[in-house]
Amino acid sequence: MSDKPVPAWRRLEAGVLIPLAGVLRRLPPGTRAALGERLGLLGHALDRRHRELARENVRRGLAVDGARAAEIVRGVFRHFGRVAAEVLALPAYARPGAERLFDVEGLEHLETAWSRGRGVLVFSAHYGNWELVAFRQGLAGFPMDFIARPLDNPWLERAFARWREVSGNRVLGKHGALRKALRTLRSGRGLAILVDQNQRVEPRVFVEFLGRPAATSPVLGELAVRLDVPVVPVTGRPLPGGRYRVVYERPLVPPPGDPREASRALTVMATRRIEAWIRERPELWLWLHDRWKTRPREGEEVLR
Repeated sequence: MSDKPVPAWRRLEAGVLIPLAGVLRRLPPGTRAALGERLGLLGHALDRRHRELARENVRRGLAVDGARAAEIVRGVFRHFGRVAAEVLALPAYARPGAERLFDVEGLEHLETAWSRGRGVLVFSAHYGNWELVAFRQGLAGFPMDFIARPLDNPWLERAFARWREVSGNRVLGKHGALRKALRTLRSGRGLAILVDQNQRVEPRVFVEFLGRPAATSPVLGELAVRLDVPVVPVTGRPLPGGRYRVVYERPLVPPPGDPREASRALTVMATRRIEAWIRERPELWLWLHDRWKTRPREGEEVLR
């Protein structure tokens, strides 16, 4: 817990959500998913600020408006309601038989990368249900570490860390993140990285993303090039009945030559993969986040 005072309502929030998590774990997967979707639609009706932000992001990012934009935004709330319910129930996905909820394609790409024994960068985005993908991957014998911003609620943060680590994955703190990432990869473990959120502070690079410059972390590219570590993209797209289709793709391969340019090229490649996923199923991406909030300074380079 940080030294900053925690609002009293955060304790109440944890007091509601942690018992709710216990209830959700007892539900069948299809019921849990359906309940989450309904709660997401309730959020769509009540949360005007995020509804309008998402609609503006969709309008500018996909060049759609009117009924189509409204349909996508409604789908976003529905989907992330389901994601929230499933993440609260995370330990339930460690039960015997839970593996049948996941249709996995391309696992050979992960297995081949893992067999090198030099660690693996597993790359995804706030798309589909990235938490379930990571959880099941750890249980399948390919454990990963996460470097993630902690939740604002310290009680939920501690509970969430415990739930994540049921699978053999580990949550690393932000302090000394690069040093920890290097240790993880050199030990032969996987490191999970999401690079689709606004990078407010340095280091960062600006990459054109859905038509606008987006402040992006360069860590994925820098680690991959510096350590010669494979980068395996993965997504988990929802299916009916609480099931998921998990797809591991061919590793991203940076071009040979200058390490700095190779790192930047890989960052662009990762961004293009996210764009392709979003265009395929736009309702599965977190349009509720202000991805383009940080703007480049005058004359600052934007990678394309």
